[in-house]
Amino acid sequence: MNQSTIIVRMSKSGSIYNKKNNYLVKLIGCKDYEINYLNNRKEYNLLPGKYQIKIGNEASFQIKDIELKNGETKKLTINPSITYNLGKGMMIGFAVTALIVQFLILKKISIPLMMIPFIPLFLVRKKHFADSFTISIN
Repeated sequence: MNQSTIIVRMSKSGSIYNKKNNYLVKLIGCKDYEINYLNNRKEYNLLPGKYQIKIGNEASFQIKDIELKNGETKKLTINPSITYNLGKGMMIGFAVTALIVQFLILKKISIPLMMIPFIPLFLVRKKHFADSFTISIN
């Protein structure tokens, strides 16, 4: 019987926030493998059949069911998305930049205008960032 292959790889397209991401790949009957920016690819040579692969990071895990046919290759790509900490950091950066611009243009302190840039910061919630990555199968 010919073996089939599952290739798990991490997309490098979002490198600005991708370098610190680590993902744990679990496949029943195989050793757990950690994927990160440098070690971004893992190949599993398996017999045809149904497999369940579990991929996760510190925030969440996702499970994908894969059915392999004789000699077939399936590629799973982990696509990172914006995490809560990155979203919060961006909002703080925007707020501080807006304050600096206000001081440079107005050259005075205006409490109501100082509060406006911080309003979006209060709208950023952890529940909006439940899944910090998606998995696509080719």
